[in-house]
Amino acid sequence: MPNSNSSANIDLDQAVVLVSRVFAAFLLFWVVDDIIELPRELFSVMHYLHGSMQLGVGMFEALRSSYLVSEYMMYLLANILRIALWLLAAGWFYRCGPRIRNFFAAESRIELATQEQDPIG
Repeated sequence: MPNSNSSANIDLDQAVVLVSRVFAAFLLFWVVDDIIELPRELFSVMHYLHGSMQLGVGMFEALRSSYLVSEYMMYLLANILRIALWLLAAGWFYRCGPRIRNFFAAESRIELATQEQDPIG
């Protein structure tokens, strides 16, 4: 029967993977937050675009001449770009490649290497 008082020890690589995946989950929460904002931004663009088109201005002319259409279009495009970048970063952290491992554990690995070289200290 296993001892319930014993703690589960994890090594450095497992800790790095855990931290990396927690960070990936954090980025996915930002993706969800940005996705929630998409309908509002899309509605704003459509609202001001429709208002400009009712004045007899074409769609491309409304995009160029109306400040609000341009502003909300920039917000919408920036949000779409941010979602794509968050997803790329989350995938990168979830895979936890060698660069991520070195980023999270470089100092610990250097300390381990110096301890192995100098067992007296």
